[in-house]
Amino acid sequence: MSALAADPARPVGLVLSGGGARGVFQVGVWKVLRDDPRGLGREPDVVSGTSAGAINGALIAAGLSPERMLQFWLDLAARPPIVANEAFFDSLRRALSRVASRDTQRTFQERKRELVLLASIAKKHHLTRASGILAAALEILMTARFDAVSVLLEELDAPYLFDTSPLRARLAEAIGGPTVPRGRVRLALNAIDVRSGGVVRIVNHPPGKTAAASTHYRYVPDIPLDLVLASASIPLLFNPVPFDGRLLWDGGLLVNSPMAPAVALGARRLLPVLVTKLDGRSGASMGSFGESVERLVDTLLENAYNVDRKLLLTRNDLVDRLPSAPWGRVELFQAIRPGDTALFGPGSYLHFERSVLLDMYEAGRRAAREWLARGPLPDGDAAKDG
Repeated sequence: MSALAADPARPVGLVLSGGGARGVFQVGVWKVLRDDPRGLGREPDVVSGTSAGAINGALIAAGLSPERMLQFWLDLAARPPIVANEAFFDSLRRALSRVASRDTQRTFQERKRELVLLASIAKKHHLTRASGILAAALEILMTARFDAVSVLLEELDAPYLFDTSPLRARLAEAIGGPTVPRGRVRLALNAIDVRSGGVVRIVNHPPGKTAAASTHYRYVPDIPLDLVLASASIPLLFNPVPFDGRLLWDGGLLVNSPMAPAVALGARRLLPVLVTKLDGRSGASMGSFGESVERLVDTLLENAYNVDRKLLLTRNDLVDRLPSAPWGRVELFQAIRPGDTALFGPGSYLHFERSVLLDMYEAGRRAAREWLARGPLPDGDAAKDG
C-alpha cells in the first residue's frame, strides 16, 4: 500500500512554500502526486501554503487540474499581472525635486567639509576606470551624501512599487469567482500583519479545538482572493492588502513552509514541497553577486523551514513523553525539492519567462518521481514517527 494511500485516521497535508516564479515547480510535483499510483491519486486532505504556495493551494482547493494550474502560471508570463504604482513614481519625482532644492541651500561650511571628504574618497579609487568611478560614487552616496538618501526615503509617501489588482482578476478568472470555494480540501493561507509583525493564518475549515488554534487562526469559510494576494504580497514590491482592520503582506517573511496550520486542520501526514535546492558544494566560492543574493534568500527560506520542522519534531517528542497530551503524532516525510541544478539559480525567483517556467514544471515532475521511487521516506530525525 502507498505511504500516501487514503486513510481517514491519517489525513495527508501538503505544505507548499513560497518562492515566486519557482512556484510552478510545485505544479509539476502535484501533477505526479495526483496521477502516479504510488502518490496520492486524489486531492490532498489539507493544503497549507504561503506566497506562491498560497496561490497553488488556492487553485488546488478550488479543484483546478495540474494542467489548468500550469496554464495559469504560463499566462502570468504572457501577461504580467501587475501594474506600476503611479503614486509611488509620482512621489519619487517630487522627492527627488525636494532633495535637489534642499541641496542648493547647503552652507559654505557644509560644502567645504563635503569636498574634503569627496577628495579623500576619490583617492581610494581608480577614477580612470569605469568600475572605480562607480565604486567612488557608491561610497559617496553611502557616506558623504547618505543624508540625501535618508531624506529621499522619508519623503516617499507611497509604500510599494507595483499594484497586484490584475492578479486578482486573473485568479478570479481561473477559479470562477471572487472567493476560493469551500470544498473537501481544508485550506490554510499564511500572511503577516504589517503593523504588529504577527502571523495571520486564514483557514476555510474550523481548526482543532486547542488554545493555540482558537487564538491564532481566522476561520473564513469562503476565502476572498484578496487574502491569497496578501499571502503573496512581497514587501516593498507589491501593495499590502487590508483585511479586517489589518494590513497584510507576504507570509514568507516568517512562515515560508507553514506546517502548524496543516496540523491544526487535521493533517497527520505532512509532505512539504519546497522550492529551495540543497547546494552540495560545501566550501565552494560564489561566482557572482547574483549567486550571493540567491544563497541569502535560500538561507532565509531554509531557516524558516527548519524552524517549523524542529517545532513539529518537538511536538512529537512531547506526545511520547506525555501520554495524556490532547494531540496525536504527525508523520513528516522528507521534503520534495529541486535538485542541484542551475535552473534554480540567481534571478529564478522572478524569472517569469515561458520556457523557464516549463523547465521548472518539468523539474517538479522529475523530483516527485524520484521522491516516490525512494519510498517515500520519513524525514531523517523523524524516522521513528513513520
